[in-house]
Amino acid sequence: MIVSLCSDSEGFICTITRPMNSLYKMKGKNRTISPRDWKKKMLLKCINNSPGIRYRELLRVTGFPNGVLAYHLRILEKFKQMKVSREYRKITRYYPLKTTAKESRVIEFVKRSTDRRIILFILKHECCKFEDIERYIKRVSSTVSWHLSRLREAGIISMRHQTYRLNNRTLVISVMNKVKK
Repeated sequence: MIVSLCSDSEGFICTITRPMNSLYKMKGKNRTISPRDWKKKMLLKCINNSPGIRYRELLRVTGFPNGVLAYHLRILEKFKQMKVSREYRKITRYYPLKTTAKESRVIEFVKRSTDRRIILFILKHECCKFEDIERYIKRVSSTVSWHLSRLREAGIISMRHQTYRLNNRTLVISVMNKVKK
């Protein structure tokens, strides 16, 4: 069956129209996603709308069973329809093809609430002292220190004369606009 996808503010609406013969169209050596393959289109749309989305989030958003989601993601990765980032074999994030390595690194941190709050605070105040960040985040100093050191190691922020700054404000602003969380 062919299922057409329409998106609204709450998610996707699927309507069945007629029987479907095959999942893929063959074009030379390259396999492309058929317009009739609504599950893969839906996954790509979710990944494009939420770059850096994790596997469990995709399960919740799509409502697909675990095996179905794994199967379709494996096919999309195999035919290079998206980028996949795996950290320590535990955390897997999915990105649109047009996402650069620098953007994906920033997205990774923006998706975490404490890191996002730190980045937003530094973005708003340009130069920040540790005590100001600690007061704003409302976490113990060891937690704030840990997050700041990870952000420094990733090259997102830098520290000079006991003040923290963003290394690339324009990149961070563009990523924040893409992620919108």
